[in-house]
Amino acid sequence: MFGFVASVALHVAAFLYVTSATAHFDFDFDLTLPAEVEFGVTEGMAMPAAPVPPRATSAPDPGWSHAAGKEADPLIDAGVPPDTDTDTDTDTDTDADTSSSPVSAPTLSGPSRIPPGAQLALRVDMKRVRESPLAADVTSFLQSIPDWQLLLDGSGIDPVADLDRLLVATPNLERSRLVLAGRHRRDEGFARTSVKRLARSRGKSVRWRRRYGVATAPWRSRDQTPRTIALLSPHHFSITRPQDLGRVLALTKARELRDAKKEGLVAAHGPDALLSMGPKEVISLEIEGVHRFVNGNVEHVPVRLRLAVRETGPDEATVSALATYASKNDAREASVYWKKVAAFYSQQLIMTLAGFGKTLRHMKLRPDERRIQLSFKLSAEQIRFILSYLEGRLQGSAASTRSSQPSAPERRASPRSLPTKKGP
Repeated sequence: MFGFVASVALHVAAFLYVTSATAHFDFDFDLTLPAEVEFGVTEGMAMPAAPVPPRATSAPDPGWSHAAGKEADPLIDAGVPPDTDTDTDTDTDTDADTSSSPVSAPTLSGPSRIPPGAQLALRVDMKRVRESPLAADVTSFLQSIPDWQLLLDGSGIDPVADLDRLLVATPNLERSRLVLAGRHRRDEGFARTSVKRLARSRGKSVRWRRRYGVATAPWRSRDQTPRTIALLSPHHFSITRPQDLGRVLALTKARELRDAKKEGLVAAHGPDALLSMGPKEVISLEIEGVHRFVNGNVEHVPVRLRLAVRETGPDEATVSALATYASKNDAREASVYWKKVAAFYSQQLIMTLAGFGKTLRHMKLRPDERRIQLSFKLSAEQIRFILSYLEGRLQGSAASTRSSQPSAPERRASPRSLPTKKGP
């Protein structure tokens, strides 16, 4: 009798577990990775332009010239004005004294508009990571981001050991579109030395020139995509495709002009604005143009989303989210919808066994004007579980994107790749 009862109980438990594990909320949208989308913000953004430094030559810039009695349109390259000082070379000798080489001032010049687009922007406070008990888990998660460390291979840069702040951004997780930026903790010649080391490893030379008021040089990574490193200050740098540099500088100015308190950020200026995070945050993820990552009904999907994790105890962290919608009414309706989603998953056995059932039941979504705010606490083990899950999802998404990448004609006909998974 005992064996019979135990067998029945085991089978019931297994049935409940499988049923819970396979239960999904009836979402009316799919997640997807957009194939043809540029690095930018949801609807594009205009801002006061910084003064452009004078050119070193007297030749007129053809991008701003008048032709056939009409003014040429300066907003080329999807909204980024043409570079106005690409002819000024600053350091063409790879054996020059890099410690005394000039770098740009913290106030950057450049384009006055960010084009419409999308971005997944991951920011990490490496200094806090180095001091955190979750350092190994966060490092493993960062290494899972598709192919981004390939960009640093050969430069001698160790992101965890050498950087205090890191930004990894992309519109679609494709390696060719990755943007890296950071603030290093070494001396002023560190970045130039890394550029020289990388170039020598590829049998290339280095030629520095000024673009948008900052010193730039080719970044000779093993990746086939041409990239440029820009020295934004003695300790700040960015690594981008040449056509993305202007957009990154424009994003820097846009973040500096935003209401930092309302966005949950620490106020910052110059290059630090590009890397700004909230107080005591270890890691944050910002998604611009969320609708571009969704197929189907976007009624309850925000236009911008920010997630952040900060340590609030030796074995505890607080996760906060800020979702921005197009209107107050959209935010109110979305808060009701996502409360239903949280209630649904809080009742699933697999979520309870993983320790998230109670967290979901006590989660509070607070509409605030056009935004929804929420926060909840997680244990270190729960955070490890989430990082491990995201690591697997990133690796799987990257492999799926590469294997299912359509041909050029197909991309023109259908700008989105295949959906990755049903639900959030």
